[in-house]
Amino acid sequence: MPEHIDKLSISVVVPVYNGGKTIGRAIEHLLRQSLPPAEIIVVDDGSTDQTANILRSFGSRITALSKANGGPASARNEGVRVANGSLIAFTDSDCFPEEDWLKELVKGFHSLEIGGVGGTVRAASGGLIGEYVDLHGWMNPQCARDGSVLYLVTANACFRSDLLFQVNLFDERFRKAGGEDTELSVRLRSFGYEFVFVESAIVRHLHRRTIRDYLKNIANHGEGQFILETLWPQQRWKANRRKEIVRSAAGLGTMLRFYRSYRRQYDRKRAFVFSLLDHCQYMARIWGYLRGKRELSSSSLRNPLTRDPSAVVYPNENLGSSSVLVPKV
Repeated sequence: MPEHIDKLSISVVVPVYNGGKTIGRAIEHLLRQSLPPAEIIVVDDGSTDQTANILRSFGSRITALSKANGGPASARNEGVRVANGSLIAFTDSDCFPEEDWLKELVKGFHSLEIGGVGGTVRAASGGLIGEYVDLHGWMNPQCARDGSVLYLVTANACFRSDLLFQVNLFDERFRKAGGEDTELSVRLRSFGYEFVFVESAIVRHLHRRTIRDYLKNIANHGEGQFILETLWPQQRWKANRRKEIVRSAAGLGTMLRFYRSYRRQYDRKRAFVFSLLDHCQYMARIWGYLRGKRELSSSSLRNPLTRDPSAVVYPNENLGSSSVLVPKV
């Protein structure tokens, strides 16, 4: 392992909005890490529930920040700006990292070409929605056919702090949870950096309890897809992918095909729920995409942040000298 790994310090940043039911448990898991973080920064993004009181109860064990509501991208940026670590690890207020989470994540930074490391996200409790998401691995880092990691998911991800500043942090035009981590990953990869997936770095996520809440979250990702495509046209769904989504959303015959496929492995209840989720999430994603197209101005999404020539570089002595990088074209 390279010598610079021993010098790394880790700051953990957690955005929270009305997460009073789970944020205390999330912080307790962070405080029990076998590799203790240098600091735990929790950013209250304008919560109206008991979140602020819960954060105060932890006293000096955490750094609690408060801001007006602006979305998780904005909240994460607020935390990164005050963080002191060479690495910034992200998780969410409804996520519970296992004891060796940070210890395993840091192993992925084995060279200076590595810009970020992601881990495995699994359901925190029983329930068909959590089982369904785990089955498809949709909250894990997504990989290309050649095995390279395309993007990380901020429920379980860690980035070099100097690189976050090089690319101007998260794009705050993503005001909802969905797509902002993908867009950040696209920017980092455009600068030539690579990602690593460490399966043994595990976070448990408390998934939505109802199908309605789950589909609402999927719609937010559909809206995020619109923003991503507007900023990065090369990230548009291919024509055959678009046709597949529309066809799957429109026909009940597709749901029946899903059901038959699931029935080979699962009981009738699971096969029905999983096929229903497959069918409905296509519709939710399309609805969210069209909502974004209707509500968001394309002119305000003209350029990705990486194309800002005034980008600032923050050298990090523990990671080697940094230089201004030119995105690949």
